[in-house]
Amino acid sequence: MKYFFILLSSSFIFLSCTTKKNVTPTPGIDLKQGTWRISYYWDQKDETSNFTPYTLMFTDGGVLMAHKGTTLYTGTWSETSTKIIINFTDPVLSELNNDWLVTEKTNTSIKLKEDNPAQDDQLHLLKN
Repeated sequence: MKYFFILLSSSFIFLSCTTKKNVTPTPGIDLKQGTWRISYYWDQKDETSNFTPYTLMFTDGGVLMAHKGTTLYTGTWSETSTKIIINFTDPVLSELNNDWLVTEKTNTSIKLKEDNPAQDDQLHLLKN
């Protein structure tokens, strides 16, 4: 009986340690703090200039806002331990839709790349 309780306790400890959680890739860096701009966008060619007028704001609840002048566009975003997922319906901003792999994340910049190794798309964000 003693061994049964030891085995049962060990199982609970193991399962609690291996359960997946929604983890931010870099502790202490919160996308929802401040606004971001697109400093580089590559999709078979440099298309950064298409996105320089936009300011991005990641908000609670998975809403991603993009401001261009006085116009506001909304989309969605989510984050896992290795990816940032972006989804817009606007034709121009939908170019950013992807499950982006996080290659670098600091307090002031985020570098993302296409999660498909056959493509070389990149998206770089700088904090304003």
